[in-house]
Amino acid sequence: MLPGAPNLQSEDRAKRLGRKMAFTSVKMKPASGANRIKSADDAYSFMMHMRLSDQNKPHWQVARQALNHAGASDDSEIRAWRSFRAAAAAEGWLLD
Repeated sequence: MLPGAPNLQSEDRAKRLGRKMAFTSVKMKPASGANRIKSADDAYSFMMHMRLSDQNKPHWQVARQALNHAGASDDSEIRAWRSFRAAAAAEGWLLD
């Protein structure tokens, strides 16, 4: 796996081990460009398609770093979910 790339097998691994994913669905406003982010992999892909000026905002940098390590453990995945939600909330993109 490349450094900084998301762990694309995290959902498959969780299903094989019979555990629920810690990264739960996040509903987004249409202005964000996404309707729903269902996994850490979706969140990472969403962020990589954002404008560079948005990616460089501090809250998105924290979220990207947390998402890079989301597959390491359940705690890391929870941290990634919280960071992504906080970044989306800072932009006013959360629907919840």
